[in-house]
Formats: sequence, structure tokens, C-alpha cells
Amino acid sequence: MPDSKIVILGAGYGGLYTALKLNNLLDKHMDCTVTLIDRCPHHQLKTELHMIVSGRRSFRGAAIPIKKILEDKRVKFLNAEVKGIRFDEKTVITTAGKIQYDILVVALGSEVEFFGIPGLKEYAFTLNDVGDALLLREHIKDMLMQGAGEEDESTRRSMLTFTIGGGGFTGVELAAELAGYLKELAEEFRISRDEIRLVIVEARGSILPGFDAELAEKAARTLRSADVDLLLKRYILSFDGEILRFNDGGEIRTRTLIWTGGVRANSLLSTLGLKCGSRGRVIVNPFLESVDYGDVYVIGDCSLIIDPSSGRPLAPTAQLALQQAETAAYNIYAGLVGDKKRRFKPKILGQIVSLGDHRAVGCLLNLKLYGFSASLLKSLSLLRYIYHIGGVKMLLYILHRTLGSRGNPK
Repeated sequence: MPDSKIVILGAGYGGLYTALKLNNLLDKHMDCTVTLIDRCPHHQLKTELHMIVSGRRSFRGAAIPIKKILEDKRVKFLNAEVKGIRFDEKTVITTAGKIQYDILVVALGSEVEFFGIPGLKEYAFTLNDVGDALLLREHIKDMLMQGAGEEDESTRRSMLTFTIGGGGFTGVELAAELAGYLKELAEEFRISRDEIRLVIVEARGSILPGFDAELAEKAARTLRSADVDLLLKRYILSFDGEILRFNDGGEIRTRTLIWTGGVRANSLLSTLGLKCGSRGRVIVNPFLESVDYGDVYVIGDCSLIIDPSSGRPLAPTAQLALQQAETAAYNIYAGLVGDKKRRFKPKILGQIVSLGDHRAVGCLLNLKLYGFSASLLKSLSLLRYIYHIGGVKMLLYILHRTLGSRGNPK
């Protein structure tokens, strides 16, 4: 095997898992080096962000030091930001200097898509990382605290109105968590729960578009029973930090808009000259290689993966990123040892949406689940993932970090 430098950009679900898989595959081939680069020193469990907002999960339990994960691994971690890639020179430009590669894996993740809607980027909150979750948690608490002492009725109402733009997975899970969190805060600040308004605004005719219709309706009923208003078939036209305006002429006065309406691939990709498709995602061949460069793999939220059954792009999810990571890692290994590469075949095993308070809806291998059983399965899937990236040792480490930070949500 030749002396090869493998560089992985991004330590999210796809990038980290690729590194760990390569660590196992290349265990006996010490002439290869694997370098993982990310601007954040922590691996963030983004599927748990909504629980950080509500306080049901500490940020310490959702942000794992990458160096801890890579203990005793052959993978080197570089804490730096990627600023550019020179494919002709096989060089990555980072804030820590230039990094040479023989094989590159691009897994830089996604960023929020605002669709050019006036005011969203400037005034809306987002939920894309742990920092966003902590900021939002403190803002909501601050709005309740200020609202409790506000005498002007109109101002008080806007402070106590919380709006979520987008009724997809993130928006629904966040709304379910906020329903419980707002109830706790209302009691703490002695505000009637009836004064607080929590709203989901969704452009389509139902929440969870693309999800099983029966389960989506169950989720809608659960949210409504928790006093969440669902405004469907409404398009957000603009937000100025105080007034949210819709396509039908309606408006909501609110100090809080949380935008969960979409993501796009990391904007750096659009500057690199790679062939891209929907939402800036890179077009890849069946082996997950860029169609422009055979030594560059693109996975996770950065890659455009077509659903073979529908012919439409698959939504970027942690599940899909992990499957891509396995294929990419194997294909890198196969290319080095001269074996046949594998075509990527996505397998959507199921999806589960948390509805707070140990409730969820979901499906697994065509089996529909609702309530505690779905919630339990979602929790088990998280534990399974943590086990896969670090075994029992990592499970115990996360448990210690979580219990050790109770009472200190920051």
C-alpha cells in the first residue's frame, strides 16, 4: 500500500464516522495517515439540539470533545477552519496552514437556507448548533422575564409570542419541547399559560411534509393538545424583528422567530468549481466521488443523493450521512488495496420525531410507532450511535458529563 495522506473535512456525523471506519480498516497499514479537520473542537449531536433549548439535555451531553473520541486512534485531529481547496495542487487551505492530501473527504455539513426572505438572516434565531440552542434558551427565558413585568399590553403580547418558521422535523421537535419549557417558565414568572402563544408556520398543507400522513396527523393532534397553534399554507414574506408578515396579508407581532425552514450545503462548496445541484449540494458518482475529481469524496449534507425509488433528492439526515460514511471509508480502502469499490445504496430504515415528554411518532421498517415506544426507540438509537463511536467507555463518559452538569444548563 502506498504512503497515502487521507484528509477529512468536517467532524459531523459523516466526517467523524468516516474517520473511525478508516481507523479500523487501515489498522494494519501504518503507512497511511488520516487527518480530520474541523473548526469546532466538539462533535455535536445535532439531533438533540431541541432538548438543549428546553433544558432536558445538557450541552455537555451533546457536545463531545473530538480528541476524546479519537483517543488511541490513528486519526489526527486538527482544530482549524477550512478556507479553500486547491484541487490541482491537492491542498486544503486552513486557518492553521496548508494541508496536503492524496485522498480528500468533504463532509463540511450544512448551513441555514433563508431563501432570500427579507429579515430572516438578520432577525430570526436558528437551531444549527449547540451555540444556537443555548442562545435561544436564554432568549426565551429573557422574554418571559421581561414580559412578566411589561405593562403595555401589545408589547407584553409580542414578548410572549414564540413563532417557529417551518413544520418539518426540526420545527416540530422544537415546538414540542418548547411547549413544556414555556409552561415551566410561566409558573416560574407567574404568568398565565393562556397569555403565551406558541406557533408553527408551515407553507404546505400539513406539518412533517413527506412523512407518513397518519403519523403526521397524530403529531399535529399532539401539538395542538399542548397548545401549539399550527398555521398551515402560510408563506413568510418578511420579518423585521417585531412583525412577521405572511403571503395572505396576515401578520403576527412577535419578538421571537425561530427559522427551521431549510438548509443548504456549506457555502464554501459553491466557490470551488465543483458541479453542484439542488441547494448547493455536490453531484457525486455512485461511489460517492465528485464527478469532477476521482480522489475527492463528498458525503453528508454536502452531497446530492437521489432516491432511486422516487428520483428526487433525499433529505440530508444523520442516518444517511452515517451510511455514506461507511461506503466512502470502504471505497477509500478498496482503492488503496486494489479491491472493487461499492456503489452507494441508501437504506432509509425509518424516521422518528420526538414530541416531548417521552412521546414520539415514527416508523421502522414499515412498522408505525407512537407514544412511549417510539420515544424509547429514538433514545436507543442515540445510545447505539454513541456506542458505535466510542463503545461502553464513551457511553459512560457521556453519562458522567450529563449528570455532572445537572442544574447548570450552560
